[in-house]
Formats: sequence, C-alpha cells, structure tokens
Amino acid sequence: MTRTLPEWAYLVDESGRYWYHLGNGTRQAVEGDKGARPPGKTLFAIATNDLVSIPQWVSSKDPDIIKEVVDAEITRLGFQRNGGPGKVSDWKPVELNGTRTLVQSITTPWALDELAKSPAPNEFVDFFPQYALYPPPESAAVLWREGGTWVAGYSRGKRWIHVQTLGGEEMRPLLAGEINLTLIELSAKGLLDGASRVVVWGPYDLELHQALQEETGLAVAFENRPAPAPAAAPAWDFEPHEVSRARIARTRRRRGLIAGFFALLAMTLLAAAATFHLWHLGQSNEQLRARILESREDADTISTAMDRWQTLGPAIDPRRSPIELFHQISTLLPETGLRLTSFEVRDDKVIEVRAEGATMANAIQIKAAFEKAEALADYAWEIPPPRAKDDLTEIFATGTYRF
Repeated sequence: MTRTLPEWAYLVDESGRYWYHLGNGTRQAVEGDKGARPPGKTLFAIATNDLVSIPQWVSSKDPDIIKEVVDAEITRLGFQRNGGPGKVSDWKPVELNGTRTLVQSITTPWALDELAKSPAPNEFVDFFPQYALYPPPESAAVLWREGGTWVAGYSRGKRWIHVQTLGGEEMRPLLAGEINLTLIELSAKGLLDGASRVVVWGPYDLELHQALQEETGLAVAFENRPAPAPAAAPAWDFEPHEVSRARIARTRRRRGLIAGFFALLAMTLLAAAATFHLWHLGQSNEQLRARILESREDADTISTAMDRWQTLGPAIDPRRSPIELFHQISTLLPETGLRLTSFEVRDDKVIEVRAEGATMANAIQIKAAFEKAEALADYAWEIPPPRAKDDLTEIFATGTYRF
C-alpha cells in the first residue's frame, strides 16, 4: 500500500530546525520559537537525539513474537515510556537468516520539546525517525550533525541497523574512538558483517579525516548529505503521546460542540413546539369561550332544570324517599332485642339512625346489617362502635348519599 506523503518535513541539520519542501527541495526558516505552525501538511522528523536504537537478533519470524521480544528488551533497558495513548516504539526487520530475524527497534522514551512548545502539535500528519529519511551508504559507518549534536549511523548492506547520539562539540576529539568501539561491538554480536568505509556527511575536515582513518583503519570519505526520501524509507509508525492527547482532546471538543449544537437545537424545537402548543390551546380556549357564551342561555335553562330534578329526586325516586328509606332500615331490625329510637333524613342526602339493643351482640348485628344492605348501597355509612347506656347498648349510624 502506497503511503500518502505530506508536502513538508520538519528537519534539523547543523544549522538548526527548518521546514523542507519534499517536492522541490526548498527550505523555509522556522519562525519564532521551535515548533511554529507548519506551512502545510508536514512530516515531523524525530531527531536522533530523541531516539534510542536497539538492534538485535530474534529467534523467530513471527511478528507477534518479535514484538514481544522487542518490548521486553526495551523494558529491560529502562526505555519503556508508559502513561499515554500514543505509539512511541516501533521495529523493522533488516534481514532474515533461517529462523532468525535481525531487527532494529526505535523508541522515544521522553517527551519531544518541539511538540511541547508547538501551538498545534496535532497538525503534523506523520512522524519518522530523521535518520530513516536518508538512504545510507552501503555497509558503512556514517557521521553527521543534527543541530549542535554529532550523530553516527551504521548500515548492514543498504539498510540502517543502528544509530547513536555521540554528543556536542566537546565530543569531537572522541568521535573516532566512539565509532570504532561501536563497530567492534556490533560486529561481535553479529549485527554487522563489517563496515567497508566511514562516510562523513559534511564539509571536508582534515583533522577529523585523519582521526577516523587512524582509529578505524577504514577508508574515509566526505560527502554531501542526500536529499530526504521518505517514500523509500520503511513505514515507521510513531505518534507521540503529546500528539495523541491533542488529537483526542480535539475530537472530544468537536463531539462536545456537536452534542451542544444538537442539544440547543432540541431545546429550540421544544420551545417552538411548546409555543405552538400554547398558541393552539389559546385558540381552542377562545373557541370554547365563544361556544360557552353562545350556549349560556341554554346552559342556564338546563342547570335550573337539573336543580329542580335534584330537589324532586327524593319524591320521584322511591329509593330516596324518606318513607322507603325508613322501610328499608326497619326491615334490617331483628324481631326482638333491638328498637329504633330515632330516624331522620337531612338535606335529602344524609340519614341519621339511632337504636338501642338489649345486648352488645344485638348492636353489632345491626351495624353489620347496615353495611351489607344492597338497598342502601347508594349510601356511605359511618357507624362508630356501639356504647353502653345504662343497661342497654346504643348504636348511632350516619349514611351519606354517594351521588
């Protein structure tokens, strides 16, 4: 799958940081502090000083197993950078030998200052180790400067196998010795077949030339650093935690704005619906009021007639006639042991009954009879507990018409 490359790269050389146009090779100075806003879609080149390179043989061809071994080695060396959502480590196979795979893993175990100072770190669209953008000389040790820092890289065939930061100008007298020691160590571990020469990317320096030749015993050449070629580089996959956090925060803000917009829209629609509903109710009320005014005379006539029928109800409805009610209550009395002492119908709605029983059992019996009588079911009865009066038991019952 072909990668879509950005237009610009954020690079560093002996002169410092600058924007580099990957199409026409023009350079543009970084304005203001480091990490100023990119001029377009930009690739962030991670300086070698911010990387840790770990070459190793892994006795497997399975990518999952290789990843586990690489992660374990990074953790063992103390370069694990946890506590973030980004991807700060990656590895690439360099060579396959039977069941073994030679890999180079790269990790960024600390925060990147340029991204911390950048006003928009999430505007960088890709992240590459800077050295990986430059094709290496075949089977060589390469020396160059990134800003004020000397950097060395080592190739196995036509692939980078290891890079290291050597230090600033104070390390200049020791550069040749450091490169020679690294060559010996990589060769002893079987990571290099042996370098054929040393290449310095930079202007010719007689003193440096002699020191490198005497220390390593290899031919030394000074060449111009080639143009960056990200399309030819392995597809390294990095996204620093700072960038991931910024992108996640931007996504959350966007979602929050969208949610707020829809919430506001919903509230607006609800308010509009409520306003329309109130207007509709007002219109309905006006129509009802007009109909009431039109029907007031008829309503008054009907109301008067209803009042008259209500008044005549006890005389017309046999069930509410005082005589019929007295008859219904009388039929509830036992033949002996209880007598009715008072019966009254008030306001055509309330019946008051008083009775005396020879015993408490007689009083309780009539209380239950009132409550269960079907003919008096239109009345709600309130019957307090019977009470003793001299040597009799008195009962008082009040029935209220329900309708």
